[in-house]
Amino acid sequence: MSSPPKPSMRHCRWAIGLAASLVWLSAPAQDVTAAEAALKARVVHTLARYTQWPASPSEGAPLRLCVATRDPVLLAAFAAQQGQPAASYRIEVVPYSATAADCRVLFVHGHALRLPDASVPGVLTVGDADGFATRGGMVELVLVNDALRFDVNLAALRGARVQLSSQVLRLARRVIE
Repeated sequence: MSSPPKPSMRHCRWAIGLAASLVWLSAPAQDVTAAEAALKARVVHTLARYTQWPASPSEGAPLRLCVATRDPVLLAAFAAQQGQPAASYRIEVVPYSATAADCRVLFVHGHALRLPDASVPGVLTVGDADGFATRGGMVELVLVNDALRFDVNLAALRGARVQLSSQVLRLARRVIE
């Protein structure tokens, strides 16, 4: 089975640049506005499009995106990604349960979940808590001057045998070895 075609550098920059350039509205840390939630969901979806996993899902199988949050606004924003394409797959959004084994992407809101010491093989972890990437998460969404940016933890990616496109890595605010 051949791998799906890779998006161009221009397309990658446009997709992530668009998402990153959108402005977040100010809100208390525990409350997420609909605009913030939609932006986070779009960025996570875009990251999934530029990710390679150690074993590809079988043809026709969905790409499962698990969401660890109790915030109904975030859940609704991620639910809007249901059925959207990500490479040659369709996204299936599910609430996170006790195991990430069935997930290809795991989004963790705030401190909704403690990450295991070792990365879960084959699962891209994305979170929005301060310090997420330094505590073992792979991609941390960060608010910088009212724009959404991201940091990447290469060691966590390697530990899970997950690869982000080099084009995405160039767009990161910070890449942690």
